[in-house]
Amino acid sequence: MDETPPKMAPRPFVGVMMKCCRTYVRAYLNPAESAFVGWCPRCAAKVEIEAVEEGGSTSRFFEAS
Repeated sequence: MDETPPKMAPRPFVGVMMKCCRTYVRAYLNPAESAFVGWCPRCAAKVEIEAVEEGGSTSRFFEAS
């Protein structure tokens, strides 16, 4: 019997250009669904986009310094 694992829903994310190291990262929605959180892969600077609201921004890409 072939059992395949259940498909997981994709995790919501926004794209962020980290100006500190000129790199692109994905900031994923945290478990509390209150903010998108990500880290620069080069210097580990944290970016947190708070105030997640239904019907919020239509933009899926942001810049952080």
